[in-house]
Amino acid sequence: MLEHFPRPPHDTGRGVHWSSNQYLWGKEDWGFWKEQIQAMNLKWVKLLDDGGGSAMGLVKRLVDLKVMPVVRFYKEQPNPGRISSREADTARRFIEIGAMYFETNNEPDLDLEWKNRQRPSNWLEIVVDNFIIEADMIREIGGYLLFPAFGPGGRGNPFQMIVDRGRVDILDGNCGLAIHNYCLGRPLVYPNDPITMQGEPLTPREWEERGGMWAWEMGYETVNEHRRRLANPNASIMEDSTCFRAFEYFDALVNEAVGHSIPIFTTEGGYNVGQRAGTTFGDDPRYPKPTPEWASRLTDEMFKHIEEGPDYYFACMPWLIAVARMGLWQIGFEQQGPWFTHQFDQQFGLNGELPLVQMFKDRPGKVRQDGPVPEAWNTFYTGPDLTGRNFDDRFKYLKPQVFLAPVDDPTKPHWRLVEARWADEQEAQGRAYVFVKALDEAGQPIEGATFQADRGDAIDRAQTKGSLDQYWGNYLMTGLLGTYKISMSDGFLPSDRLINVGMGSEAQPQAYIATSFFLTFQKVEEEVRPLPSSPEVAEPEPVQPAPAPLPTPEPEPVPMPAPAPVPALAPVPAPAPPSVPPPPDTGLASAKDALIEAARPYIFPVNRASDLYQYACAHRLGDFLSAEFPVAYEGVTYRAQVFEKGIVYVPADGDGPVKHVEF
Repeated sequence: MLEHFPRPPHDTGRGVHWSSNQYLWGKEDWGFWKEQIQAMNLKWVKLLDDGGGSAMGLVKRLVDLKVMPVVRFYKEQPNPGRISSREADTARRFIEIGAMYFETNNEPDLDLEWKNRQRPSNWLEIVVDNFIIEADMIREIGGYLLFPAFGPGGRGNPFQMIVDRGRVDILDGNCGLAIHNYCLGRPLVYPNDPITMQGEPLTPREWEERGGMWAWEMGYETVNEHRRRLANPNASIMEDSTCFRAFEYFDALVNEAVGHSIPIFTTEGGYNVGQRAGTTFGDDPRYPKPTPEWASRLTDEMFKHIEEGPDYYFACMPWLIAVARMGLWQIGFEQQGPWFTHQFDQQFGLNGELPLVQMFKDRPGKVRQDGPVPEAWNTFYTGPDLTGRNFDDRFKYLKPQVFLAPVDDPTKPHWRLVEARWADEQEAQGRAYVFVKALDEAGQPIEGATFQADRGDAIDRAQTKGSLDQYWGNYLMTGLLGTYKISMSDGFLPSDRLINVGMGSEAQPQAYIATSFFLTFQKVEEEVRPLPSSPEVAEPEPVQPAPAPLPTPEPEPVPMPAPAPVPALAPVPAPAPPSVPPPPDTGLASAKDALIEAARPYIFPVNRASDLYQYACAHRLGDFLSAEFPVAYEGVTYRAQVFEKGIVYVPADGDGPVKHVEF
């Protein structure tokens, strides 16, 4: 009954409730939060959405990290209402990218969650009826609705009511349950701990170690009086579930109704700094308010317990990762001790985070289950591997996704897209441009290099600029995301392309919102593959065989103009004078090998001003890489010259057509 419910890969059950706000979730500082999620090995995140997709950016980022989101559609005083087609459509969009679990209600057993804070006497019937309707809406689009969490200590068996309404099908593998098992300073085994059952006394040393007067708010003798008075040897989780073990209580209710378990998720709860049995003095004086150190130790122990816990307890996402660190001004929440806070730095010698953060980083947790992963996770990003390239993560979160289309053969000379950055609507400051920089093989910027924007019906070209513009060329965008393919077109070399470039924001991908792209291409030389070495051989006796043409010449023979003089401003080595005998035949396996071997000492940087370079351009052979040089093959001496795409050759005596071999 539990096997088909989606889980993240290598699931430890470890999670956290994210921001307490549906709009501020750390987008501006996502690099930091991404690092924390991965370092702490979090697998689940509970988050808030306004019902229209305000958390879409966060959900995409979590799915990209293989972290399972649990989405609550937040509404103040949600009862007695229910979600509309707006929320259902938003849920469908979340499901399409792999967010499968949803909450639509919250603590309906409390007055403050009802309109005008007036909870009617038949409140549980209303909650159950609304849940059935909403569960069908979410189920129809492929998701799972969680029955709403009750407040700490909530009572009643809504699952039997669902069965009585003839809707046991919802509980048979089509929904889950949210709980808010706040621990309230009590130990994990509460209420079956020695303090509750036997009134175990507190020692002065324990009183001091757990925080002294700050934590206990009374002397240890007074604590012991309360422990004696409240001792209950018959304590049971079915009578008092205001603690971590509330999942046992709710699982018992589900089994009583349908005879099996359903997935249970902590979507709030855990240990908060300074909180015990509520926030007022004396609610349960037997236990101390947790200090940051003890809240961290207890939370770490809580997750160790979960790693060995029952299969139906899927995940624990306790309250809360951050408040002010997310840009929120909610002093009440800040004082509860979120994982990242400066609230306790001075008093407890901390530095912006609870000790729990480092505990999690030091202990990655135990894997409980490996999936099954939602199918959408496997197709969320379909672009190529970006290892070794500096690419903006946000490309994957745009719609359509902006992705790399690499050249077919990266071992040949080409333009490699080494860095790509996106400037969103704030960063672009009203500019809607593609900015391109070109680097040579040594990483130096090139002025005047041509790049292009392919917009389907036409191709626009522009050039990189000089030092005053930091070598950035720019191209004005007028189309939306999905319009342009950006690549280099300089030097007739193949080029990587960036696909689906255009205007539009993450939240509004099909709106004419000015954004910009910054792309850096670098010229890459051909991968050098050494030729096999050949032993030196004696020069053969001179003979006068008939000239033998080189095999399979391409393209068709063309007349070769007389060699033009090289301009004085860029001198190149002259061919060997006629009085110098040609080099001996190398004996290599083919004419191509012989030409390449003989060419190696003559290769030098391209001189774009020469007439020979202009000839190469006319025949689409690229830039020249050498002066003319002699080469002997099968008793015939040839004049040859190296260009980017091949070697041009002709018999030295001029008795024969010009031909070439390609690399």
